[in-house]
Amino acid sequence: MNVEINASEISGLGEVQIVDIRTHQEVAVDPLPCKHIHIPMDQLLNQPHLLAKEKTSVLVCAAGVRTKFTALELRKIGFDKVYSLLGGNRMLAGQ
Repeated sequence: MNVEINASEISGLGEVQIVDIRTHQEVAVDPLPCKHIHIPMDQLLNQPHLLAKEKTSVLVCAAGVRTKFTALELRKIGFDKVYSLLGGNRMLAGQ
């Protein structure tokens, strides 16, 4: 099950919500340069209902490792439109 996408592929998904799953501390130091929602990884895994299953979501972290794990876990419980951004938040520069 491939959940990883490149930043250049985001526009091909249609309307998406960007979900920053980094910690509060990481977000404070290096905020995303685009419209997004922030739900830390641990909170999202414990409260997946915070995302709407019918929406396409692209998860973002610092390098893409946490988002891949989280996206795979969410796919297991029916979130078929959730993706992990390859390379992490630095790949969103200019988006």
